[in-house]
Amino acid sequence: MGNPDESDDRASRLGRIQTIVHEDYERIQSTGDPYVVLNLAPGSEMEEVRSRYERYERFYRAENFQRLGDMDLTRKALDIRRAIGRAVVEIQSHQQQEPPSNKPAAAPARVEVPGVDPDAAAMGDIYFRDGLTYLRLGDFNAANDVLTRAVAYDPSRGIILANLAYTRFKLDPTSREVVDETGRLLTQSMSMEPDNPEVFVLCARFAINTQNKAMIQRAIERLEKLKPDHPRLERLKRRARL
Repeated sequence: MGNPDESDDRASRLGRIQTIVHEDYERIQSTGDPYVVLNLAPGSEMEEVRSRYERYERFYRAENFQRLGDMDLTRKALDIRRAIGRAVVEIQSHQQQEPPSNKPAAAPARVEVPGVDPDAAAMGDIYFRDGLTYLRLGDFNAANDVLTRAVAYDPSRGIILANLAYTRFKLDPTSREVVDETGRLLTQSMSMEPDNPEVFVLCARFAINTQNKAMIQRAIERLEKLKPDHPRLERLKRRARL
């Protein structure tokens, strides 16, 4: 028999977490002000903004809520996490546009940086991780929504595109149009990240489900070369009868 004091402590802790989440969720739903979202005074310094974001981000990580087994609470935690991420990006962009009050505005430096803006990439990663959480929960509609946003923020990452494509396939696996588009996007993702074994895992799973022999061979051979000890490799080979 369990210790009743431990059960009471757990229930009390869960109650406190639920109160915090509901209060934060109501706040982000009621405002478009990024400072209010982060529960900060208007015009707070960037150092304070980042510190508050990091504190919230640690608390609202998906794994902290999955253990609680409360789906509604997990969804709200993911919504809050995305909202605080957007708030930081908005504040940082706004402060970067404002010249210092006691100095003339300096001409912007021309720096040629390939790829995606770091702020957009950070938001893309937040949405991507939330998408993976929804996939683990089996909520493909929610996963499709946040992964679509992730690709919009960061179209440079093949692994995000691959997860989005496979999610859309799972939503409508009998549609020839969806199957063709998924195959095209997965082929594109393999070219974008040719050294990421997780891309080839998704490609192999799709190819096995659709009996695409050419893609099966390409994906599994590449996965075997990249990571011969990958935990899914042998199962994929058995399913593909290789």
